[in-house]
Amino acid sequence: MGRVSVVRRDTYRRWAVVGVAIAVLCSLPSVVSALPVHTAAIAPDALRARMLASADHPYQGYVETDGRLNLPELPQLGTISSLLSGSTKIRTWFAAPDEWRTDVLTDTGEQDTYGTQVGTLSWNFETGQITQILGDPAVRLPRADDLTPPNLALRLLHTAAAGDKLVPLPARDVAGISAPGLEIRPVSPDTTITRVDLWADPATGVPVDVEVYGGGSSAPVISSRFLDFSAARPADSAAQFAVPDGVAIATANSSDINSLLDTRARFPLPAELAGQAAKPVLDGYGADVSGYGSGFATFAVLFLGDRIGDSALSAATQAGAAPVTFPNGTGRLIRTPLLSVLLVRSDRFDRIFLLVGLTGPDLLTKAATDLLTDVDTQFDRCRALLQGRPPGQLPPSQIPAACRPVPAPGGNP
Repeated sequence: MGRVSVVRRDTYRRWAVVGVAIAVLCSLPSVVSALPVHTAAIAPDALRARMLASADHPYQGYVETDGRLNLPELPQLGTISSLLSGSTKIRTWFAAPDEWRTDVLTDTGEQDTYGTQVGTLSWNFETGQITQILGDPAVRLPRADDLTPPNLALRLLHTAAAGDKLVPLPARDVAGISAPGLEIRPVSPDTTITRVDLWADPATGVPVDVEVYGGGSSAPVISSRFLDFSAARPADSAAQFAVPDGVAIATANSSDINSLLDTRARFPLPAELAGQAAKPVLDGYGADVSGYGSGFATFAVLFLGDRIGDSALSAATQAGAAPVTFPNGTGRLIRTPLLSVLLVRSDRFDRIFLLVGLTGPDLLTKAATDLLTDVDTQFDRCRALLQGRPPGQLPPSQIPAACRPVPAPGGNP
């Protein structure tokens, strides 16, 4: 059996607002969807409960997804931009939360990801490289399996605010199933999402079709649909991976991602931004993240290391991101119909932060203004604490995290 490179990633953080994407490209599903279908009506609350209860139910099938966010490629963020700004073909098998497989199909091959009892395993068919990641990372960047209708729908249902309205939708033919549907209408004026449409298998509650609308668009900005679906448990041979002999050994290093995403301990973020309280845990993500707000209007704030922050600002500038000026800093804004991304740099402390959310730019700009003010306050405290003291006089335990030098990517906080 070939060797497998192993990477421990215990402290990733999920980019809270990117559990989204993708759906129908071929004309046949569009024509089939337009045909009349018949199924027993299910009340929206009951259908929502049935979807949530299906989290562990097996399924398998072929998914096509489509994202229209047109995000530029940003450094250290893997395939996020391509997942949210293009079409993706996915074959998926789900036997249990610790036994599943997702294949991303391309013109030249495929990239497979397996969920196992010890973590996840990825195999790049084109290169033959295999990478195993032990454990269930508390936080991580999105993967293609997050974009399948069941995973995407469950994330959206968990993220929706308690006051968001649920409205019944006509049944839709999805992969030969007469699927009942519901619509989520957010009540918050701060989110760019105008509605979320979900359809499910009536027998199991497994979501089979997802459409997310926003930014005034009449077409879904993100969609994901099964073109072929079965609620039968997949065979063990489909969901489990046997490492072949002679495969290439991949050596993955998570330090760059850790430096980008797990940095709150190195620069404490304020308890409130733009009038929104910090959330130690984002609903539906099960991860410790720096989030603010509630429901779909939640936004995340990340402190970036120097090299990654500079690269991200440069990439955003080259991609045509709009300049934003603050009294005590500068920034670049990337705006899409659904997602807003704001990179800001503090003038005095020379720290770079990323703000991202399914919100309009006004909310992120207000949050960035408050954040830069808080950064100035921390800068003054650091200067008062360290002024006149020889280097090394104070033990590290007495130096606030914000006052410590920012380690280079790959270094320890």
